[in-house]
Amino acid sequence: MFYFLAGMAQPPPPGGYGDPNMGYPPHQQGYPPQAGYPPQPGYPPQPGYPPQQPGYPPQQHGYPPQQPGYPPQQPGYPAQGQPGYPPQPGYSPQQQGYPSSGQAGYPPQGQPGYPPQHGYPPQQPGYPPQQPYGAPVQQPYPAQPGYPPQPGYGSPAPPAGQGYAVAQPQPAPLPSSYTPNPQYSGHGPLGATNIKDVKAKGANAGMVILNFSCRGLRDRDVLSKSDPQILLYTSVKDRANYTLAGRTEKIKNNLNPVFGTGVEIPYVFERQTFCKVVVIDDDSDGLSSDVDHLGEAEFTLGQAVSKKTLELELRHRRWGPKGTCIVSASHTTVTKEMVTLQFEGSHLDRKDTFGKSDPYFEIFRIVGGTEALVKRSEVVYNNLNPRWRQVEITSTQLCNGDENATIKIKVWDYDSTAAPDLIGVCTTTLAQMKKIKKEIVEFDLIHPKKQAKKKSYRNSGVLKVLQCVTIKTWSFLDYVSAGLQLNCMVAFDFTASNGHPNTPASLHHLNAQGVNQYTMAWTAIGQIIQDYDWDKQFPAYGFGGALPPNNQVSFEFALNANAQDPNCAGIQGVIQAYQTALQNVALSGPTNCAPIIRTATRYANACATTPHGGQGYLILLILTDGQFTDLQSCVQAIQQAQTSPISIIIVGVGNADFSNMEYLDGDRTNSAHKPKKDKDNETDNEMGRTRDIVQFVPFNKYCHSPSLLARELLAELPGQVEKYYTSRKIAPLGKKMH
Repeated sequence: MFYFLAGMAQPPPPGGYGDPNMGYPPHQQGYPPQAGYPPQPGYPPQPGYPPQQPGYPPQQHGYPPQQPGYPPQQPGYPAQGQPGYPPQPGYSPQQQGYPSSGQAGYPPQGQPGYPPQHGYPPQQPGYPPQQPYGAPVQQPYPAQPGYPPQPGYGSPAPPAGQGYAVAQPQPAPLPSSYTPNPQYSGHGPLGATNIKDVKAKGANAGMVILNFSCRGLRDRDVLSKSDPQILLYTSVKDRANYTLAGRTEKIKNNLNPVFGTGVEIPYVFERQTFCKVVVIDDDSDGLSSDVDHLGEAEFTLGQAVSKKTLELELRHRRWGPKGTCIVSASHTTVTKEMVTLQFEGSHLDRKDTFGKSDPYFEIFRIVGGTEALVKRSEVVYNNLNPRWRQVEITSTQLCNGDENATIKIKVWDYDSTAAPDLIGVCTTTLAQMKKIKKEIVEFDLIHPKKQAKKKSYRNSGVLKVLQCVTIKTWSFLDYVSAGLQLNCMVAFDFTASNGHPNTPASLHHLNAQGVNQYTMAWTAIGQIIQDYDWDKQFPAYGFGGALPPNNQVSFEFALNANAQDPNCAGIQGVIQAYQTALQNVALSGPTNCAPIIRTATRYANACATTPHGGQGYLILLILTDGQFTDLQSCVQAIQQAQTSPISIIIVGVGNADFSNMEYLDGDRTNSAHKPKKDKDNETDNEMGRTRDIVQFVPFNKYCHSPSLLARELLAELPGQVEKYYTSRKIAPLGKKMH
């Protein structure tokens, strides 16, 4: 037992040099030391080896000496044998100007950016065959049913200008009123969701309580029965770096215990939390320690939350399986109060010389005498009597849940070329605004400097409350705990701008491990979503590819070549279908994505109710290497999708300019770009959104960490799910709206 507990406290380090999981072969025996250097332990001296080349520092302990035929190391690169630079037999020295091999963020040898080298010495015995730099490592795939063999695939890349069906057109221009990245200096029509401390990214957090019971435990006591206790270990990194999160009480002489002490752990939807239960027989009496290991099992927190009850087989590393552990998940229901507000201005001061004011308002929560900005409206242009659109905010954000706490509202005149001008300020409370149901609620807007100068000053306009409605809402955790099924559809970009898959520079090129940016992004999100999908069947599509046998371009073709059933089994099923399609579908174009958005919307409406009578919600993951050429059609498709249970996540793969893509992301549109004008009311159009359902993320920004990529991709999803069901007054299964 003691060796096991010690192993839990100090888990073995991850694989390093010599670990087959790291891709390096183990050390070979019999390497001689370098001439002029003291013999290394475990390496018998061998005659006939030339001295080390000039410029090489002393060999580090544990690394084989340099092989004959290597030219001097190029200047500016770290010495051989340093951490992270295990020397490889058969490799020539690093060329000047290329990043060091093996460093984080750089592709393995044979990937784009490493030109072919010549003059390699013979391969050492026992090492796997060496691929030359620049040689494609794409594994051949046999022709699959439904995909006749495509000419040119599985062979060297075609000459420039050949092998692609259609030239890639230029992306469609943005609307005329769209201006990238203006500088507003913290003011102006930045929209409501740009305020970082109130952005809807925390709706996914909560505390989950795990309770345990066991059946049929192994009996390790001779004169009595085992005295079981459960230790719960958790990790947010992997299944190796576990730390103790909590433990239950000990129950004496019981092989079927029901533990009354639960363990509370944090729940964050977009972060995968690994859990391990360890059941021990604790016979310690306070003076001595006598602990036996009865069994252990692993699961994820997402599985426990979505299924409510898990039955796990307990396994012992020496004696095999014996007994069952039942894990039950619950959480403290914390309902939120959503506040819907609408304001109207009346007789506002004219602030522009050649026109009327362009007013917008900001709402501030007062915390300890300090103002905290929590909401900002759109701009109503050239209007002294504006009526702003409704805004939604939780009572916690608005006033810390205290209806009598002071709220400050400031009205500004927006100026595109200078700082905004203050029109006036008023203060109120949520309780006061709620009186709108019985009486007129309005406030004088006061400009402090004008009030101080003029005794006859009355106001700079009036702010009227048109609507103040509060409704209790359920959290994302409430919905998934009640059985909400999250489905995921993925779409891969098969346009020619990716480059021929057999070319190392191609974004579709698979390295020796069968991985590229497309598969990395899909795996990062798939690992989270699969815990909330009961059948783990993922519809997978491609767009922009030319299908055999006639090279007809399609913008929504099934990767498995089965249009009637595009589902793939699990994460690996999607990757296998993608790899097969790469061998049979010619890259073409253009990058039209509206068809796949419309297909996903139909799918979302169909899965709104699951076959088991539950609730369903769809996530569409679009992986693309460039901007959409049918941007306006995509905008229309997104507008139509807002009333469906769907969220759209777009991942930009590669180094293309994705500035136009941010136009589709509601947060980025509101926070970084000047919005369109509404022709009827001259307000910001925001693409006609009723709710923000699009999240755009550039892959290269988070490529160093799949966990950070997943968190960024999925951070807004819980809030989007909550808003969809709340706006339709749909409660979690078995519950009622407040």
